[in-house]
Amino acid sequence: MRSRRRGAPSDPRPRAVPARSRVTVRRGAPAPRVATATLAAALRQSRDALGRLEGELAALLAALRDPAGRADAAAADRLRGAIRAAGSAISGLGR
Repeated sequence: MRSRRRGAPSDPRPRAVPARSRVTVRRGAPAPRVATATLAAALRQSRDALGRLEGELAALLAALRDPAGRADAAAADRLRGAIRAAGSAISGLGR
């Protein structure tokens, strides 16, 4: 058996509006603001580091695809360095 739905009350009461909306309430300390110049520099650094990482991976992939080609001995070290630089650049964005 279905329960009956209640209709709108014949005497609509105005709803109380909270003094301050829950959406606008800020809890805890405000997030630190990063200066625009600092943020732009951090974004530029991370873009360069990711570009370097992409270049190292592309070179390694090209060497692996070439039947006669061989990756040079320093490729792994360069790749590790690019990964480290990209990781530190990206983690710097969160500060």
